[in-house]
Amino acid sequence: MKENEFAIKLGERIRELRKIKGISQLELAYDMDMSMNTISGIELGKISPKIETLRKIASKLDVEIGELFNFSHTSAKNKVSRKKIEEISRKLQDFDTDFIILAQNTIDLLIKARNSK
Repeated sequence: MKENEFAIKLGERIRELRKIKGISQLELAYDMDMSMNTISGIELGKISPKIETLRKIASKLDVEIGELFNFSHTSAKNKVSRKKIEEISRKLQDFDTDFIILAQNTIDLLIKARNSK
């Protein structure tokens, strides 16, 4: 994989995780004390972040740093799923923590039932 391909895939993965978490570029930039242009540049693969920046991004997205490099998730077939996850995330933002935990537990039960088939 060429360096620019790697940077693009890394940026796509960061964007995917950020959107799944329902965090805007502006929020991430603010939390990281960076400009939104820097976050955008990373997500577009135009800026190659330092490892410390990647650690901070992973922390803000509440994932292990290795998850940023799990590029198998960023494929065309997952775009529909990603959009649905983003839609669910947006819908849950207005609810309190107890309701979100209930929704998460329900999802966990659905996954467990599906995996037991």
